[in-house]
Amino acid sequence: MKRLSCNMNNGINAGSQICYAISLLTLFILIAQTSVAKGTMLESADCGKCHAVQLKIITQDGGKHATEVGCLDCHPQHPPVGTETKTPCISCHDGEPHFEIGNCQHCHTNPHQPMSSLRDPLKPARKECLSCHFKVGQQMEAAPSRHAKIFCNRCHSQHKEIPSCLDCHEPHSSRQRTEDCSKCHPAHQPLKIEPTGYIPATLCRPCHGFESNALAESNTSHGGINCINCHKGRHPSVPTCQDCHGLPHTQSIHSQFRDCLECHGDAHQLISNQ
Repeated sequence: MKRLSCNMNNGINAGSQICYAISLLTLFILIAQTSVAKGTMLESADCGKCHAVQLKIITQDGGKHATEVGCLDCHPQHPPVGTETKTPCISCHDGEPHFEIGNCQHCHTNPHQPMSSLRDPLKPARKECLSCHFKVGQQMEAAPSRHAKIFCNRCHSQHKEIPSCLDCHEPHSSRQRTEDCSKCHPAHQPLKIEPTGYIPATLCRPCHGFESNALAESNTSHGGINCINCHKGRHPSVPTCQDCHGLPHTQSIHSQFRDCLECHGDAHQLISNQ
Protein backbone atom coordinates (compact mmCIF):
# COMPACT_ATOMS: atom_id res chain seq x y z
CA MET A 1 0.00 0.00 0.00
CA LYS A 2 1.34 3.38 -0.95
CA ARG A 3 2.04 5.59 2.03
CA LEU A 4 -0.17 8.69 2.18
CA SER A 5 1.91 11.83 1.79
CA CYS A 6 0.96 15.09 3.49
CA ASN A 7 3.27 17.20 1.41
CA MET A 8 1.17 20.23 0.49
CA ASN A 9 3.63 21.20 -2.21
CA ASN A 10 2.23 18.44 -4.42
CA GLY A 11 -0.97 20.42 -4.87
CA ILE A 12 -4.40 19.98 -3.28
CA ASN A 13 -5.75 16.49 -3.82
CA ALA A 14 -7.98 14.12 -1.86
CA GLY A 15 -5.07 12.80 0.18
CA SER A 16 -3.79 16.24 1.14
CA GLN A 17 -7.30 17.35 2.16
CA ILE A 18 -7.63 14.39 4.51
CA CYS A 19 -4.21 15.10 6.00
CA TYR A 20 -5.13 18.74 6.45
CA ALA A 21 -8.33 17.81 8.32
CA ILE A 22 -6.42 15.36 10.52
CA SER A 23 -3.84 18.02 11.30
CA LEU A 24 -6.53 20.52 12.32
CA LEU A 25 -8.24 17.95 14.55
CA THR A 26 -4.93 17.04 16.17
CA LEU A 27 -4.18 20.70 16.76
CA PHE A 28 -7.62 21.23 18.31
CA ILE A 29 -7.12 18.31 20.69
CA LEU A 30 -3.69 19.59 21.74
CA ILE A 31 -5.03 23.10 22.36
CA ALA A 32 -7.99 21.76 24.36
CA GLN A 33 -5.78 19.53 26.49
CA THR A 34 -3.31 22.35 27.06
CA SER A 35 -6.12 24.75 28.02
CA VAL A 36 -7.55 22.33 30.58
CA ALA A 37 -4.10 21.64 31.96
CA LYS A 38 -3.52 25.38 32.45
CA GLY A 39 -6.95 25.84 34.05
CA THR A 40 -8.40 27.75 31.11
CA MET A 41 -12.15 27.10 30.86
CA LEU A 42 -14.60 27.58 28.03
CA GLU A 43 -17.01 30.48 28.22
CA SER A 44 -20.54 30.70 26.82
CA ALA A 45 -19.30 33.20 24.27
CA ASP A 46 -17.11 30.48 22.79
CA CYS A 47 -20.06 28.21 22.02
CA GLY A 48 -21.54 30.39 19.31
CA LYS A 49 -18.33 30.22 17.30
CA CYS A 50 -19.18 26.68 16.25
CA HIS A 51 -22.84 26.31 17.25
CA ALA A 52 -24.25 29.40 15.54
CA VAL A 53 -27.54 27.71 14.60
CA GLN A 54 -28.28 26.58 18.15
CA LEU A 55 -27.35 30.01 19.50
CA LYS A 56 -29.76 31.70 17.09
CA ILE A 57 -32.59 29.33 17.99
CA ILE A 58 -32.21 29.69 21.75
CA THR A 59 -31.83 33.47 21.52
CA GLN A 60 -35.05 33.82 19.54
CA ASP A 61 -37.18 31.15 21.17
CA GLY A 62 -35.42 29.75 24.22
CA GLY A 63 -37.49 31.42 26.92
CA LYS A 64 -35.87 31.02 30.33
CA HIS A 65 -33.26 28.73 28.79
CA ALA A 66 -31.95 31.85 27.08
CA THR A 67 -32.40 34.37 29.89
CA GLU A 68 -31.71 32.49 33.13
CA VAL A 69 -29.05 29.92 32.19
CA GLY A 70 -26.01 29.86 29.94
CA CYS A 71 -24.68 27.23 27.56
CA LEU A 72 -22.23 25.85 30.12
CA ASP A 73 -24.95 25.35 32.71
CA CYS A 74 -26.45 22.65 30.50
CA HIS A 75 -23.28 21.60 28.65
CA PRO A 76 -20.48 21.72 31.26
CA GLN A 77 -17.98 19.74 29.18
CA HIS A 78 -17.07 19.31 25.52
CA PRO A 79 -15.32 16.46 23.74
CA PRO A 80 -12.55 15.47 23.47
CA VAL A 81 -11.96 16.64 27.04
CA GLY A 82 -14.83 15.41 29.21
CA THR A 83 -17.95 13.47 28.40
CA GLU A 84 -20.52 15.35 30.52
CA THR A 85 -22.03 17.10 27.53
CA LYS A 86 -25.63 17.31 28.78
CA THR A 87 -26.88 18.07 32.27
CA PRO A 88 -30.05 16.11 33.20
CA CYS A 89 -33.17 18.29 33.08
CA ILE A 90 -34.07 17.26 36.65
CA SER A 91 -30.96 19.11 37.85
CA CYS A 92 -32.86 22.37 37.39
CA HIS A 93 -36.46 21.29 36.95
CA ASP A 94 -37.68 19.61 40.12
CA GLY A 95 -40.20 19.99 42.91
CA GLU A 96 -43.34 19.77 40.75
CA PRO A 97 -45.37 16.77 39.52
CA HIS A 98 -44.73 17.69 35.90
CA PHE A 99 -40.99 17.25 36.31
CA GLU A 100 -41.39 13.77 37.78
CA ILE A 101 -42.79 12.30 34.55
CA GLY A 102 -39.30 11.85 33.11
CA ASN A 103 -38.09 11.59 29.52
CA CYS A 104 -38.51 15.33 29.01
CA GLN A 105 -37.57 15.30 25.35
CA HIS A 106 -40.44 12.95 24.66
CA CYS A 107 -42.51 16.15 24.55
CA HIS A 108 -39.98 19.01 24.55
CA THR A 109 -38.11 17.78 21.51
CA ASN A 110 -35.62 20.66 21.32
CA PRO A 111 -34.25 22.04 24.61
CA HIS A 112 -33.11 25.17 22.78
CA GLN A 113 -36.77 26.05 22.17
CA PRO A 114 -38.47 24.00 24.91
CA MET A 115 -41.99 25.41 24.67
CA SER A 116 -42.42 25.79 20.92
CA SER A 117 -40.96 22.41 20.01
CA LEU A 118 -43.64 20.30 21.66
CA ARG A 119 -44.33 16.86 20.29
CA ASP A 120 -46.24 15.97 17.18
CA PRO A 121 -49.93 16.83 17.82
CA LEU A 122 -50.95 13.43 16.46
CA LYS A 123 -49.18 11.70 19.34
CA PRO A 124 -51.42 11.45 22.40
CA ALA A 125 -50.69 13.70 25.36
CA ARG A 126 -52.84 13.98 28.43
CA LYS A 127 -50.98 13.01 31.60
CA GLU A 128 -48.16 15.36 30.65
CA CYS A 129 -50.52 18.32 30.20
CA LEU A 130 -52.68 17.74 33.27
CA SER A 131 -49.62 17.47 35.52
CA CYS A 132 -49.31 21.25 35.08
CA HIS A 133 -52.91 22.14 34.27
CA PHE A 134 -54.42 20.11 37.09
CA LYS A 135 -57.39 22.47 37.52
CA VAL A 136 -58.46 21.66 33.97
CA GLY A 137 -58.44 17.98 34.88
CA GLN A 138 -60.61 18.66 37.92
CA GLN A 139 -63.08 20.63 35.81
CA MET A 140 -63.44 17.84 33.26
CA GLU A 141 -63.92 15.22 35.98
CA ALA A 142 -66.63 17.36 37.60
CA ALA A 143 -68.58 17.70 34.33
CA PRO A 144 -67.83 14.74 32.03
CA SER A 145 -68.23 15.26 28.31
CA ARG A 146 -66.67 14.12 25.04
CA HIS A 147 -64.06 16.84 25.56
CA ALA A 148 -62.90 14.98 28.67
CA LYS A 149 -62.24 11.82 26.66
CA ILE A 150 -59.96 13.24 23.98
CA PHE A 151 -56.26 13.99 24.29
CA CYS A 152 -55.35 17.56 25.18
CA ASN A 153 -53.22 18.09 22.09
CA ARG A 154 -56.17 17.19 19.87
CA CYS A 155 -57.31 20.78 20.46
CA HIS A 156 -54.08 22.40 21.64
CA SER A 157 -51.56 21.40 18.98
CA GLN A 158 -49.13 23.99 20.37
CA HIS A 159 -48.62 25.20 23.92
CA LYS A 160 -51.02 28.02 24.86
CA GLU A 161 -52.85 27.65 21.56
CA ILE A 162 -56.60 28.22 21.92
CA PRO A 163 -58.41 26.80 18.90
CA SER A 164 -61.67 28.00 17.44
CA CYS A 165 -64.67 25.94 18.56
CA LEU A 166 -65.98 26.23 15.02
CA ASP A 167 -63.01 24.20 13.77
CA CYS A 168 -64.85 21.12 15.03
CA HIS A 169 -68.41 22.25 15.81
CA GLU A 170 -71.09 23.57 13.51
CA PRO A 171 -72.39 26.98 14.67
CA HIS A 172 -75.95 27.33 15.99
CA SER A 173 -76.54 30.14 13.52
CA SER A 174 -74.81 31.75 10.54
CA ARG A 175 -74.04 34.85 12.60
CA GLN A 176 -72.38 32.99 15.44
CA ARG A 177 -68.73 33.79 16.12
CA THR A 178 -66.16 31.77 18.01
CA GLU A 179 -66.18 34.17 20.97
CA ASP A 180 -69.94 33.61 21.30
CA CYS A 181 -69.45 29.91 22.10
CA SER A 182 -67.68 30.49 25.41
CA LYS A 183 -70.49 32.74 26.65
CA CYS A 184 -72.52 29.60 27.26
CA HIS A 185 -70.13 26.66 26.94
CA PRO A 186 -66.90 26.53 29.02
CA ALA A 187 -64.39 24.72 26.81
CA HIS A 188 -63.48 22.07 29.39
CA GLN A 189 -67.08 21.69 30.63
CA PRO A 190 -69.12 22.20 27.45
CA LEU A 191 -72.27 20.56 28.83
CA LYS A 192 -72.26 22.79 31.88
CA ILE A 193 -74.18 25.62 30.24
CA GLU A 194 -74.03 28.62 32.51
CA PRO A 195 -74.42 31.89 30.59
CA THR A 196 -72.34 34.79 31.87
CA GLY A 197 -72.57 38.49 31.07
CA TYR A 198 -74.83 39.83 28.37
CA ILE A 199 -76.19 37.14 26.08
CA PRO A 200 -78.11 38.41 23.04
CA ALA A 201 -81.39 36.63 22.35
CA THR A 202 -80.06 35.69 18.91
CA LEU A 203 -77.80 33.10 20.59
CA CYS A 204 -80.77 31.51 22.38
CA ARG A 205 -83.06 31.44 19.36
CA PRO A 206 -81.38 28.57 17.40
CA CYS A 207 -82.10 26.11 20.23
CA HIS A 208 -85.26 27.72 21.58
CA GLY A 209 -87.05 28.69 18.38
CA PHE A 210 -90.62 28.25 19.68
CA GLU A 211 -90.06 30.46 22.71
CA SER A 212 -88.23 33.09 20.67
CA ASN A 213 -90.97 33.29 18.05
CA ALA A 214 -93.67 33.46 20.71
CA LEU A 215 -91.93 36.36 22.45
CA ALA A 216 -91.40 38.17 19.17
CA GLU A 217 -95.15 38.01 18.48
CA SER A 218 -96.12 38.97 22.02
CA ASN A 219 -97.58 42.37 22.83
CA THR A 220 -96.81 42.02 26.54
CA SER A 221 -93.83 43.31 28.50
CA HIS A 222 -92.26 39.86 28.32
CA GLY A 223 -91.68 40.36 24.60
CA GLY A 224 -89.39 43.29 25.24
CA ILE A 225 -86.94 41.80 27.72
CA ASN A 226 -83.89 39.68 27.08
CA CYS A 227 -83.89 35.93 27.77
CA ILE A 228 -81.03 36.15 30.26
CA ASN A 229 -83.02 38.54 32.46
CA CYS A 230 -85.27 35.66 33.48
CA HIS A 231 -83.10 32.60 32.83
CA LYS A 232 -80.07 33.20 35.02
CA GLY A 233 -77.45 30.77 36.28
CA ARG A 234 -77.07 27.11 35.31
CA HIS A 235 -79.05 26.10 32.25
CA PRO A 236 -81.88 25.21 32.16
CA SER A 237 -83.08 27.67 34.79
CA VAL A 238 -86.77 28.45 35.13
CA PRO A 239 -87.66 31.28 37.48
CA THR A 240 -90.91 31.57 39.40
CA CYS A 241 -93.31 34.34 38.52
CA GLN A 242 -93.00 35.64 42.07
CA ASP A 243 -89.28 36.35 41.51
CA CYS A 244 -90.31 39.42 39.52
CA HIS A 245 -94.00 39.95 40.18
CA GLY A 246 -94.38 39.01 43.80
CA LEU A 247 -98.09 38.52 44.62
CA PRO A 248 -99.88 41.03 42.36
CA HIS A 249 -103.45 39.86 43.17
CA THR A 250 -105.47 39.60 46.33
CA GLN A 251 -104.79 36.79 48.76
CA SER A 252 -108.10 35.14 47.91
CA ILE A 253 -107.13 34.83 44.23
CA HIS A 254 -103.67 33.48 45.00
CA SER A 255 -105.04 30.96 47.44
CA GLN A 256 -107.45 29.69 44.79
CA PHE A 257 -104.96 29.74 41.86
CA ARG A 258 -101.52 28.80 43.10
CA ASP A 259 -100.04 28.42 39.63
CA CYS A 260 -99.96 31.73 37.78
CA LEU A 261 -99.94 30.02 34.40
CA GLU A 262 -103.35 28.51 35.05
CA CYS A 263 -104.68 31.88 34.03
CA HIS A 264 -101.80 33.45 32.12
CA GLY A 265 -100.99 30.55 29.80
CA ASP A 266 -97.28 30.36 28.95
CA ALA A 267 -94.63 32.87 30.01
CA HIS A 268 -93.58 33.23 26.37
CA GLN A 269 -97.19 33.49 25.13
CA LEU A 270 -98.56 35.45 28.02
CA ILE A 271 -102.34 35.94 28.37
CA SER A 272 -102.71 39.38 29.89
CA ASN A 273 -105.04 42.35 29.82
CA GLN A 274 -102.08 44.74 29.76
